[in-house]
Amino acid sequence: MNRSAERTPDTAATAVAVGVVLLTSTTFSAVLADWRWFPVAALTSIAVAGTGAAARMARARSWAPPAQLLVLVVMLTALFGRNAILGVLPGPTTVDRLWSLLGTAIGVVRTGVPPVPADSAMQCLVVLGLGVVTFLVDRIVVAHRAPAVAGLVLLCMLAVPASLADLLLPWWSFLGSAVGFAALLLLGRHPGLVRRTTYTSAVAPALLPVTVVATAAVIALLAGTVFTGVGTRGRIPGTDQEPRGPGTGEIGLRPFTSLRGQLSRDEVVELFRVEGLPRNAYLRAMTLRRFDPDQGWKLDGLSRGVAMDGRLPTPAGVQPSETDTTSVRIDPVGYRDAWLPMFGVPVEVSEIGTGWRYDPASGTAFTRENPDTDSYTELAAFPDPSERTLRRASGEDTVSPAYSSTAGIPPRVRELARRITSEQHNRFDRAVALQRYFTDPSNGFTYDLRTAPASSDDALTDFLFRGKRGYCEQFASAMAVLLRSVGIPSRVAVGFTPGERSGNQRVITTEDAHAWVEAFFPGHGWITFDPTPLSDDRAPTPSYLGSEDRGQQGGQDSETSGTTPEPTPSDGAPTTRPDESGSPSPVARNERTPIGLWLLPSTAVLLLVGGVAAPALIRSARRRSRLSRVAADAPGATRLAWRELLDEFTDRGTPPIPSESPRGTSERLIGQYGLDEESARAVRRLTAEIERALYAPQGDAGVSTAELTTAVEGLRRSRPLTRGEWMFPRSVVSGRGQR
Repeated sequence: MNRSAERTPDTAATAVAVGVVLLTSTTFSAVLADWRWFPVAALTSIAVAGTGAAARMARARSWAPPAQLLVLVVMLTALFGRNAILGVLPGPTTVDRLWSLLGTAIGVVRTGVPPVPADSAMQCLVVLGLGVVTFLVDRIVVAHRAPAVAGLVLLCMLAVPASLADLLLPWWSFLGSAVGFAALLLLGRHPGLVRRTTYTSAVAPALLPVTVVATAAVIALLAGTVFTGVGTRGRIPGTDQEPRGPGTGEIGLRPFTSLRGQLSRDEVVELFRVEGLPRNAYLRAMTLRRFDPDQGWKLDGLSRGVAMDGRLPTPAGVQPSETDTTSVRIDPVGYRDAWLPMFGVPVEVSEIGTGWRYDPASGTAFTRENPDTDSYTELAAFPDPSERTLRRASGEDTVSPAYSSTAGIPPRVRELARRITSEQHNRFDRAVALQRYFTDPSNGFTYDLRTAPASSDDALTDFLFRGKRGYCEQFASAMAVLLRSVGIPSRVAVGFTPGERSGNQRVITTEDAHAWVEAFFPGHGWITFDPTPLSDDRAPTPSYLGSEDRGQQGGQDSETSGTTPEPTPSDGAPTTRPDESGSPSPVARNERTPIGLWLLPSTAVLLLVGGVAAPALIRSARRRSRLSRVAADAPGATRLAWRELLDEFTDRGTPPIPSESPRGTSERLIGQYGLDEESARAVRRLTAEIERALYAPQGDAGVSTAELTTAVEGLRRSRPLTRGEWMFPRSVVSGRGQR
């Protein structure tokens, strides 16, 4: 039989490969705001795959890989390059241009909040990625005839938008990916790729992969919508019957990751419109309680809370009866999250629908259900104690000891806090001295969305003693640590500054995303301090800090805080990343080291390499195991030798026919591969022994390793494995190998 006639035509296999890649690429719609990227990506994918098909049709298979990569470079140059040689070949300026675009795109991936605009930089990154994926899938599916293995590459591709998107991937894109993979499995059952096994029904081969993939797709879609509360981030804290322990909190706002992404957006997005706000105040979304020496500040200890269907419990240390309440109308025009931002001390919140709960200890409102909400009204108290009142605050701390924990704080940082507050004698003056340490220009701290380069593994020490550059995340995180170092309970709050006035409303945008510090004062509750040296007066100034200088403590000498010497010894204790999220998604880590940047692609490469190498490794391990057991004359050695021989034939595209006897199989394969006399004799000897083992097991005389080796070596001489067959042995890839 003509073997070439049994193969799937390269053009058909190429078309399937391109279609699968493009179907899977639709998942990027979850992280890109528009579809400008798709036409150029599709054009590049078709060009790369078409080049491979053309090379194979011209019987220049060895030239296909370099030609495909060259076409990818040409496409990138033509689409995004400048000053290209002959318009399509990259020159020095073209390389600089492409490198700049890719650098910009990677920066957006690190800090942007999906969906991001599909500008030239993002298009360049997507085109490069899909071009490489198309090349790999084409090589695996068409050149190496192992379509099922291509699923590993597609899985890595699917993981990128799944890990970056805030919500579930669109169901239709997931379904498209599943359909594409089913097509690959069907392609794998074509005689040209893996010779068919005889089935009792002609429909069975097609139904098997389709049924498996369809069932998996339905289960995955149902699991995604039924069992996860908010997008791809899992369940939110507080949904358990009991409060959860450390590490809860990776949902919704992803505090600092989302915060930095909002501040660095190219396009300002309106988030809230507020009416009735009596004075400038912070809009709090959540608070972070636990300082993790490895990952910084995290949400922790969020209780199940109480339903927000009436008057809310009073937080510890707050007495609303002393403060008038105000009705504030909040319209989340561009905000959707599982955290409900609120001003001041919430007394009652109405018109938010069902499912929202409130944790008074953290001052946080959250939902485990659909976070969509229209305008809501908050009845809020805005305590405004005086400096004198706060200086006289005394008594027992009525909050959890966790807010005072100093675990993981480096000794060097504790010493710095003591030096700054050495001349202060009450809680308020210590807090103001620590705030002024950051806001006083003479201390060298600078507000910048780009943190200083890391010089050690300790981000907190780097920020306080060397870099001194960062944004609200670094400043708030560092001050909260310093407050705890001098015995003041503290937490980091994440939310928004009050925005700009527009008529009788205030408009809050992504530029107003912010983090600040709250310190506990007995009898007064949580008092706000903001150490970030903003230059645009966006942050409100509480009356107890004075109107002239947010960092100037009224009536008290704070010179020491402005001139505190910096200790020199370096205690490489754990790090705050003055970054941290209520979820473990630190951002300062991204600024300090390229580890975070390269983690995802490195993991993808390792998965890809492991996936490509796995079939050959499995086949080799199976072969060694069988040979060792045959050599040891272990029970069942004859059957193992026969299975190994059949797998050698299967690897060459001729699996056994179930209805055929061992003797019929051996004679057919001896003739098909033209084995020499010695090898044929060894095959017949193995056949006789397997028949004896099957039909007269008591008379099994066994086989020797030499006979099996002779048969296999003769087959290899007569029909050597191609490189593709060696890398992707059919006995493993097709699942039809002998067990």
